Amino acid sequence: MYRKAIHCLPQPLRCASSHGSCGCGFGGTRNRAYCSKCFHIIYLITQIFRERANVNQTIKIAPLLLCVAFGLVACTSGGQDAQQSSETKAKDSTAASKDQGEESTQASTTTAQSSEDTGTISGRATDNSTGEPVSNIYIVVGWRNMQLAAITDEDGRYTVPNVPAGEPAPVFGFHEGQYLYRNSNFHDDLDINLEPGEEFTYDFTVREHDDPAGQPEVSDPSISSKTVAAGEKVTFGLTAKGGEGGLSPEVIASSPKLGQMVLLKSEGGDRFREEFTVPPDTPPGEYTFTFFAASKKCYDPKTFPELTLRVT
Repeated sequence: MYRKAIHCLPQPLRCASSHGSCGCGFGGTRNRAYCSKCFHIIYLITQIFRERANVNQTIKIAPLLLCVAFGLVACTSGGQDAQQSSETKAKDSTAASKDQGEESTQASTTTAQSSEDTGTISGRATDNSTGEPVSNIYIVVGWRNMQLAAITDEDGRYTVPNVPAGEPAPVFGFHEGQYLYRNSNFHDDLDINLEPGEEFTYDFTVREHDDPAGQPEVSDPSISSKTVAAGEKVTFGLTAKGGEGGLSPEVIASSPKLGQMVLLKSEGGDRFREEFTVPPDTPPGEYTFTFFAASKKCYDPKTFPELTLRVT
């Protein structure tokens, strides 16, 4: 009886899904146009009317009853769709979180690997005679390869981070006035070669001398451009000559603030020059470069001239 009532409905009111609106898998055919929930609802309502009216009357109002049934089914379907949508979003969110987590882990691993590829050299410089700390000693690490720079503070302390592991890292100390420079390899017989993550301490002393004639002379420092952008190149120049035993290869322009030094090379006669690329990640600001050299008998110049490079 209730099948007959349902088949009296026009086709547009039939269940459009071939899998059933509420997911039961029975909808979409001519013989069974609605899912089992629709049948069940219609059947219950029809049974009520059987007791109070004849079948023909029930058939006449069947479309109205079925509209009610459709409302209930749509409600159920909508809830399930919403639930499925919510579950899908939750899965997408979980997947996104997982991806972000993996990216974060990868970034952390990369950073950790970078720090594990380097070490740190630090220490304290004191006067050989008095034992007092000596400030403003220009520290150079690995002058021929890594070319890092620092300077001692008022307590004579210095720190040079990001020293590449597995490479020779000799430490030099230069001080204007009447001092002899210090070389960790030559004076202390140290072959500094860091392990990844190692923190190496190198304390040393510096000694004054009373032989001004043994000091080399440095003059006429130059920078090809005093204002550059990070990543651009500049050329440093310096005139250096004399000194006890002749001039040593250490002709240098150093910026402790930037943490970099430049080893200048002879271009003939007493003139030295070298091109330098400003690190791409250099923050804008003014960076002082100090120029100095040394003689083969370890004498420093009496004065260290300076120039300022402005990075935009």
